[in-house]
Amino acid sequence: MENSKISSYQLFTLIVIFVIGTTVIFPLASDAKQAAWISILLGVFFGLPLLIIYGYLNRQYPDLLLTEYCIKILGKYIGTIIGICYILFFLYGASRDLRDLMELTPLFLEGTPMSAIGIVFMLPILYGLYLGIEVICRTVETFFVPLVLTGVFMVLLLLFSANVKVENLLPVLEPGWETIIRTTINEAWMAPFGEVICFTMIFAYLKKPKSQIKVGIAGVISGGLALVFIHLLTISVLGEYKRNQSIAPLLEMVEKINISEFIDRVDPLFLIWLVVNDFFKVLIFMYAAVIGGATIFKRSKNIIIIPFGLITFFTSIFFTENYTSHMAQGAIVLKHFYPIFSVYTPLLLCIVCFVRQKLNKIG
Repeated sequence: MENSKISSYQLFTLIVIFVIGTTVIFPLASDAKQAAWISILLGVFFGLPLLIIYGYLNRQYPDLLLTEYCIKILGKYIGTIIGICYILFFLYGASRDLRDLMELTPLFLEGTPMSAIGIVFMLPILYGLYLGIEVICRTVETFFVPLVLTGVFMVLLLLFSANVKVENLLPVLEPGWETIIRTTINEAWMAPFGEVICFTMIFAYLKKPKSQIKVGIAGVISGGLALVFIHLLTISVLGEYKRNQSIAPLLEMVEKINISEFIDRVDPLFLIWLVVNDFFKVLIFMYAAVIGGATIFKRSKNIIIIPFGLITFFTSIFFTENYTSHMAQGAIVLKHFYPIFSVYTPLLLCIVCFVRQKLNKIG
């Protein structure tokens, strides 16, 4: 663990950018059709209890990271094994988000090898990891307002382009509540709200530990509502069928911006916005893995950065062959594996910790 501290505002900006991340690009909750935005909205509220669980653990061990209090709660051997599993989980999350960008960027840079995109993208991430959490947070803080303003600017351009069609959202509940809730649980809950588990590797750096739950909830709600609005807008512009069939519906929506043949082709602005968002999400996942590895293996984080960077890079390339298999694998992982790390294990840690405290009081 580094000897660093971050402010509540810096944590808030980290969470908002992380939640938005690359989740805005792809047709999230597509099974819910035009009610996908409702599934995502439910995912926001389903994600809030997770923050309370993470906050409880953080209050019990305010100066420790997740990989450290796993050992405290479950013992050296079981805790170490679970800690290593979390490191692998964070590395996998980083590799998936890296692959997201590698799949999308060739749409702009035709003919560019995916490996070249990955290398160029990973180099500044590795440098950011070397500089540490304080520099990462200051950088996110610097980019936060420009990212928000850029997003607002693109939304205004869309509205003035008269591409928004409210009828594309109707009938709102056509898929039925059963489908909407099932889609939330299988997909929109874990991505991205279950991924917030990686902030258990950052909460200990907060200057005001008691504000962790309040800041976390504010960040998740803010980022979540932005995500809901963007997907709502995408459905209203493209329609649910075209959105769900598209590789990058947000890109298609942005391409429709055209104001009196004067303002159009804002795709490059969108690409910059996307790259910066994805950069910080991969960086946060990578930081969680690196600092976790440093605590588990008792080594300096700077020694671990390069090996973990190589693992992330090669995993992003070789784990799936193409976009279709990448998305299919994501659906399986979100449904069957993410809940293990985001829900079940933290809940188990809470129960063991709570029972142990009660037994100690009785004893």
